[in-house]
Amino acid sequence: MKRIFLAAASLMVLGSLAPAGAADLAARPYTKAPVAAPAPLPTWAGFYLGLQGGGGWGRSDETFLGAPNAVGFAGTQRYDFNGGFAGGVIGYNWQVDNVVFGLEGDYHWADINGRSSVINAGFGDSYFTRLRGFGDIKGRLGWAAGPALFFVSGGATVGDLQHRYDPGLFGAAAGASQNDWRWGWTIGAGAEYMFAQNWSAKVEYNYLDFGTSSLQYTPAAGNRSEWKDTIHTVKAGIVYHFGGPSVSRY
Repeated sequence: MKRIFLAAASLMVLGSLAPAGAADLAARPYTKAPVAAPAPLPTWAGFYLGLQGGGGWGRSDETFLGAPNAVGFAGTQRYDFNGGFAGGVIGYNWQVDNVVFGLEGDYHWADINGRSSVINAGFGDSYFTRLRGFGDIKGRLGWAAGPALFFVSGGATVGDLQHRYDPGLFGAAAGASQNDWRWGWTIGAGAEYMFAQNWSAKVEYNYLDFGTSSLQYTPAAGNRSEWKDTIHTVKAGIVYHFGGPSVSRY
């Protein structure tokens, strides 16, 4: 009996201590789950180098100046020319937040040509224009939207132009030809997309104006022709970016 009494007393003591022990336990602290840092945006800053090519189409406006010619000789010609080109590009970008600005130079080997359709005086005379190469030195200003970059550009252009007069019936002796490097201006717009680390693809439109070229026929008589050449180009390319300081997302 004594043993039963002692066991009951022990259970009563343990029961009274249990709530107090539970109350004395420290509450489990609440910890907020860590927030993953956002991945840095692709940066457009730094040097880049690429290959590009495309097509061009334009217009030659020829005007004959000097001594009078045969009846039926057209004093002016306007004709189209077109063709393709391929080349390379190099440049450097700076980036502040989403704004990207930089300098770019490129050069292309080209075969963009055309011939006048008017036949002078019925003898088969015609004029010919060929753009054999051209390059640009221009500034770029763009807006970066994640892996995409949209930009405008403008600056100076230089072209290796050939102008020729083919006399037709009178033979090559009466013809004339001249190759000339002409400086002008260019303006355009385009877009690039960073499809892999350090690699982007681009597409760009440019308008080029090479000003006026002159071809002298007979210095004594003062006969000459002047050409005003303008061209539109669309190019696509692939570019490798050497990288610059990363731009973080805020």
